Amino acid sequence: MRSSRVYARLDPALVEWDMRKNLAWVALALGSIWIAVAVISLTSPDLVYGAERNTFPLIPAVTWMSGAAASSYVLRALVTRHPTPDDQRHAWVGIALSALAIWALVTCVILLLPTFDFEITDDPIEIPLGHLVAPAAAAVATGIAAQYVPLLTDAAAAERRGEAFGNGYEEYEEGY
Repeated sequence: MRSSRVYARLDPALVEWDMRKNLAWVALALGSIWIAVAVISLTSPDLVYGAERNTFPLIPAVTWMSGAAASSYVLRALVTRHPTPDDQRHAWVGIALSALAIWALVTCVILLLPTFDFEITDDPIEIPLGHLVAPAAAAVATGIAAQYVPLLTDAAAAERRGEAFGNGYEEYEEGY
């Protein structure tokens, strides 16, 4: 594996410091997702139904699933190896910043969304529909970003090194 050979030539203290910096980006990505999930869960209105106006905390009950899916996408993207440690760091930074931007935007939008009133029968229902859909959309957007940001950073790094994108990966893939 190409990246492990690059790390093997470096000073162990330097590698440890580099990994600490990279773990800070992981913490930023996961922290931004779960802080957004907490804010969304705590500030979203409840589902109101029935003649007695019963309430159910629907958003806190389902938002954690979107957070878990987004965390899974981020972690899966972060374990992907890249040709050099610099490429690895750039991918981690890109994923962390894109997760932060996506979940901050969704949190701000959710704070402004109204509830929808449905009158199917004599009992009106108030559904926080936007609050329900937006975290799922953020999880999908995080998955897309986690898939494509590393590809973009690898392509940019290959271009900076003067390589055609894809060259040098054949050796890396033969290890599997």
